[in-house]
Amino acid sequence: MALNTYRSCTFSEKRAVLRVFWSGRPDGSARINRAAGEYAPYALSLIATIGVELLVITALLIARASEWAGLASAGAVLALWCVGWTEMCRRRINVVALSQ
Repeated sequence: MALNTYRSCTFSEKRAVLRVFWSGRPDGSARINRAAGEYAPYALSLIATIGVELLVITALLIARASEWAGLASAGAVLALWCVGWTEMCRRRINVVALSQ
């Protein structure tokens, strides 16, 4: 799915798209809800990529017995939580997009 609707939005509409996606509360505009549905898979893939990168960094720091391993582990756990939150937001917005 392309970001055609999202790309055609104005700056204030894009802010509304992000608000709808991250809060899970649908907007009165079908266009904003459709754009949030388009944005969802991209948000999930980007957050997941960051999570994987942090896991690799954490594994390397643990393997080297670095004093930074604890902080990297906390960051990796937070990143994985963010992946879960993003997936939950994606599912909610898909329900909203399908109901319209």
